[in-house]
Amino acid sequence: MAFAGDNPTSCELVGKSVVSRSSSGLAQVSNLGDIQITCNVPARPFPTKAGESRSALKVSTVTYQILPDGSKKLVPSETRQTGGGSDTEAESVYFYVHIPLESAERDAEANRYLAKLEKSMPSVQITEEARQRALERIREFVYQHRVGHFQVECRILDGDRVMGVDVIELEVLFKGRFSDAGLHGFSIA
Repeated sequence: MAFAGDNPTSCELVGKSVVSRSSSGLAQVSNLGDIQITCNVPARPFPTKAGESRSALKVSTVTYQILPDGSKKLVPSETRQTGGGSDTEAESVYFYVHIPLESAERDAEANRYLAKLEKSMPSVQITEEARQRALERIREFVYQHRVGHFQVECRILDGDRVMGVDVIELEVLFKGRFSDAGLHGFSIA
């Protein structure tokens, strides 16, 4: 068994997520790019009894926006776990975090994107019902992150038990709009 000081939890942004660093060294990411994180915790003991097993580690995040006055505001964040690994010393969890736009901003991006699609196909007329369905589908895929300075608290879980916690601080920079970048191969039908 390892003590907290022996092999602490560590989380870091995957290098390709970082587009630059601020003058103070803060990692900066694109509001249109992936925010990929890897977390490591001390390895759990292997099961010793027949029929016992270990489930894969999970991750959850709590995200705070750091406001200009230094105060923190809780904002939503979503995770998509992509894998993990282990050796005799540590276990790893790999995931993407998404810091979604406010609801009104997400709706505006979906509307702008659909308007561009409709403009590119002037001969195609869609009903209001089909337009609303298309907007609902597009809203789900708006991958643009909100812009600002954030602290992402990463919690590594073994079932309901917290194995470790680490915090990543980053700045999301505006690099464009989802409605301009779009979804390649997405159909409104």
